[in-house]
Amino acid sequence: MLPTLTHWTPDDILAAKEIRQVRADEIEGFENPHDPPIFPRPTCEFCHLYVWQDGLWIEITPDAIQPESLQPWRCPSTA
Repeated sequence: MLPTLTHWTPDDILAAKEIRQVRADEIEGFENPHDPPIFPRPTCEFCHLYVWQDGLWIEITPDAIQPESLQPWRCPSTA
């Protein structure tokens, strides 16, 4: 997934709203999309978390170091 995301910016993804599939050449959305949820901090619903940082997409893993002000991130299936 990470190589596919390199073709898209957060604005591209947010404009697609409710996404069905992401490919390098197209972001396919649902016909009647809902507004995307915007979370105040990273979260994981499907055990993959991609974050836009310094103009690039990166994958955050449960072992990643978190700032002291944040609680450690845990993927629901591994918590």
